[in-house]
Amino acid sequence: MKRAKKQNRSDIEERVQEFSRLCRKNDLRVTNQRLEIFRALLETVGHPTVEDVFHQIRTILPNLSIDTVYRTLTLFENHGLITRVQCLSDKGRFDPNLENHHHFICVRCKKIEDFYWPEFTDYSIPDEAMKLGMIQMKKVELRGICNECRRKGRNAHQKKHS
Repeated sequence: MKRAKKQNRSDIEERVQEFSRLCRKNDLRVTNQRLEIFRALLETVGHPTVEDVFHQIRTILPNLSIDTVYRTLTLFENHGLITRVQCLSDKGRFDPNLENHHHFICVRCKKIEDFYWPEFTDYSIPDEAMKLGMIQMKKVELRGICNECRRKGRNAHQKKHS
């Protein structure tokens, strides 16, 4: 199992170009606004909410409304350009990574980390699950306490007992 790596500037620009190609293939206009929203998804560490994306790009696009960001992300999702990750809160989080990957979700800080698990990905879907309907994707979601929160918890415990 390996974790996803942070993207550098050239990786991001390459993904934006691929995104533009996919938009045209899906008969979606490629606008500066859509490109900036997608770029913000790529540049944000983790899986941002609509509000995160809005706050990140409002200096670049000051006339942009939060409703437009929401509608644009939903449009991207409906066309299979991104996926929505349901977290422990009622806010949807968005994921521009369309590679076959899985998620670790921290139950304390709500951080979502991508990881790759080829051994799981290669498993066949059980017959019992196949009988439930048409399977479109296999994803694992692991929930627990991230290392950063564990460290903070240990430090708080040590300070209490000092």
